[in-house]
Amino acid sequence: MNHPTELLPDYAAGVLPDPAAVDAHVRACAECAAEAESWRKVRSAVAGRAAAVAAPAPSIFAAIRERIGAAEPRVRARTHPVPRYAGEVGRRPWRRAFGLLTRQWTLVRWPVWALAVAALVVGGVVAARVSSAGLAPQVLATVIPLAAALAAAGACGTDREPVGELVAATPTSPRVVLLARLTLVLGVIGALSLLVTLALVPLEPVAGLLGLAAAWFGPLVPLSALSFTLSVLWRPSVGVGAAMALWLLRLLAMTGAIDRALAAVVERLCTPGAGVLTGAAVLVAVAVLLSPRLPHGRAHRIGF
Repeated sequence: MNHPTELLPDYAAGVLPDPAAVDAHVRACAECAAEAESWRKVRSAVAGRAAAVAAPAPSIFAAIRERIGAAEPRVRARTHPVPRYAGEVGRRPWRRAFGLLTRQWTLVRWPVWALAVAALVVGGVVAARVSSAGLAPQVLATVIPLAAALAAAGACGTDREPVGELVAATPTSPRVVLLARLTLVLGVIGALSLLVTLALVPLEPVAGLLGLAAAWFGPLVPLSALSFTLSVLWRPSVGVGAAMALWLLRLLAMTGAIDRALAAVVERLCTPGAGVLTGAAVLVAVAVLLSPRLPHGRAHRIGF
């Protein structure tokens, strides 16, 4: 037998819309009849206590309204309205794109920037020390791509950030936010890497600017694309692990510690060319297109 326990308070108070079924059950069930009688006693006690309390004077409500009205201007003066985007989304696309890109700077966590800058500084110093032996390109090719891959995973591979809900509430597509984040991180690392390269050019006249830049740009493309894609579609640890595995294979290939056939494949993947650039672009496009469709709550997105 199903007892209408949750309906008995309303039944006893006489406010149940259709009491016929409950009334029939109470007549046949001694347990529910006793509980309904208890609720009737509660109703009678409350009604009696309420009747014994005199109604407040109308002047009390008038005084409350007056105090609220007097305090309202002071409350408004101390209240800062929440800013909102009042313009048309389609207007001034370049200005809006620049604003979106620059705002990502404050959204990327500071350890990402600290790690990238530290790696570039250390790499530049080591490259300068070994430039006399002609090893500066190898040092840059080892340090800069790994720093870019780690930064891409750290900046684009997590949705556990304090501003996640705010980002999700903006009129901007989450795909655009993701691309802006990646563009900013790789742009900053690329600019800093170019500065390091320019500083090393006088010490490496044989390789020159193009030779030094090509040494680190080639492996940077596949490592960053692989790290970004797996961090977004899976989790940052997977992206970092895959990038470091490819980085280690290239390091072994540079030292001749692996099979020549495998070394040739790794070197081909880390050499700038149409195939490498196209493959990296496809990986990034797949990650960006699939990111909004990923299950909510997994630790590999940007809060959308």
